[in-house]
Amino acid sequence: MMDLNDFAFFAAVVEHGGFTAASRATGVDKARLSRHVAALEERLHVRLLQRSTRSVVLTQAGKSFYEGCMLVIDGARVACESVLEFQREPSGTIRVGSPVIIAQNFLAPILPRYLAAHPKVSVVVESTDRQLHPLEDRFDVILSAQAQFPDSSSLVAREIGRIRRILVAHPDFLAQHPPLSGPADLIDMPIIARHTDMVDESARWTMLNEEDVSFKLDFQPRLVTGDLQIQIEAARSGLGLALLPEPLVDGRLADGDLVRVLPDWFTPEYSLFIVYPTPRGILPSVRSFIDFALANITVGPQKARGPADGAGPR
Repeated sequence: MMDLNDFAFFAAVVEHGGFTAASRATGVDKARLSRHVAALEERLHVRLLQRSTRSVVLTQAGKSFYEGCMLVIDGARVACESVLEFQREPSGTIRVGSPVIIAQNFLAPILPRYLAAHPKVSVVVESTDRQLHPLEDRFDVILSAQAQFPDSSSLVAREIGRIRRILVAHPDFLAQHPPLSGPADLIDMPIIARHTDMVDESARWTMLNEEDVSFKLDFQPRLVTGDLQIQIEAARSGLGLALLPEPLVDGRLADGDLVRVLPDWFTPEYSLFIVYPTPRGILPSVRSFIDFALANITVGPQKARGPADGAGPR
């Protein structure tokens, strides 16, 4: 069985250019260093160093072994550091990126409680509707809503909950229009659409019912916007029908400001994810924020859940 000391002593001899210099730098007796390297060569059945009275030179096999040796040493160091990090109190600054509407509705409610529980942590939130990437934009964590993530070796995505869009309108708007019996009746109605609904010059909604029957509606919207708050306010003012994320209109439905239209129909679900770089030596502050968000962000009636398959940028 290999001794990790053999790797460390061999690397020290290479890095310092000889046994004498390595002994001075590490405080390990020169004879002991020599014995460990000789034992390593014997176990591997290959010469790793060409020795002379003045210096040592790596053989071809030694060069290859040294590269692998450094990976082992670095891996052991990171493993030890990561364990020590877990023993420390979370501190420092966390950078969080999020689309504006998600930050307002899901992040804002939990931040005061998180910061109260972790007095040595500061949080910087960037709310933007541009596309975010944790690594390229140097975020510790991002929140993202989409159907799924492409596979990624550099990112982890954990699902917080699932969201669907439901059809809503103001009661006065519905009173001024004929009753709706199904999604086909929407074709001639004033509709408020998202920019992501647009296909060429028209908009398209794909809706499902509880029996998994699918219906595609192509229509000309009265208003198109990428801002969900504008959609909500337009629907509240009676401008038209809107297909909105259920968690964002639950309160409006409860107080009668908006009403559900065609309640048996809704969009396919998508997910709210918390995304962060692969957790090699992840800081306690970042880990604590991820765990807190998963436990405390509520999406509709569901509590935050555990890991989800797939990872990638928003």
